[in-house]
Amino acid sequence: MLSYLPTLLLEAEESNLFSPDQFAGYAVTAVITIINLLIAFVVIKFFIYKPIMKIINQRQEALDSELAEAKKAKEEAQAIVDSSKETIDEAKRKGSEILEEAKANADKQSKQVIEQANNEAQQIIERAEDDAARMKRNAFETMKDDIADLSVQIAGHIIGDAISKDELKKSAIMHTEEILDKEVEKSE
Repeated sequence: MLSYLPTLLLEAEESNLFSPDQFAGYAVTAVITIINLLIAFVVIKFFIYKPIMKIINQRQEALDSELAEAKKAKEEAQAIVDSSKETIDEAKRKGSEILEEAKANADKQSKQVIEQANNEAQQIIERAEDDAARMKRNAFETMKDDIADLSVQIAGHIIGDAISKDELKKSAIMHTEEILDKEVEKSE
C-alpha cells in the first residue's frame, strides 16, 4: 500500500486543481449550467408558470365575482331588512292611529248616546209633567163640576125654590172656580 502513495502524490502534482485545463473545464461546466438554467427557466415560464398563473388569475376573478355577488346579496338583504323594518314601523303607526281613532269614535258615540238618553229622559219627564198637569186640570174640572152640582143640590135643599137652579149653578161655578184657582196657584 505504501508503494502506491508516491504514485498518487505524483499524479496529484501533475493534475493541479487550478491548472488551465482544469480551469477551462470549470468554465465550460459553468456556461453549460447557466444555459441549462436559462432553458429550465424558459420551459418553466412558458409551460408551467403561465398556465399556473392563468389558473390562479381565473380563480382570483371567480373569487372576486363571488365576493361581489355576496356583497350585492348582503346589500339587497339589508335593503329588504330595512324595508321590512319600515313596513313594520308603518304598520305599528297605522295600528296606533286606528286604535286612537276607534277610541275617539267610541268616546264620541258614547257621548252621543248619553246625550240622546238625557234628551229622551228630559222629554219623557216633560211629557209626564204635561200629562200630570193635564190630568190635574181634568181632575179639577171634574171636581169643579161635581162640586158645583153638589153645591146647587145642597143650596136647592136649603134655600128651596127662592132662587132658580140656573142662578145657583152659575154662582156655584163662579165660587168654585175662584177657590180652585187659588188652590192651583198654591200647589204650583
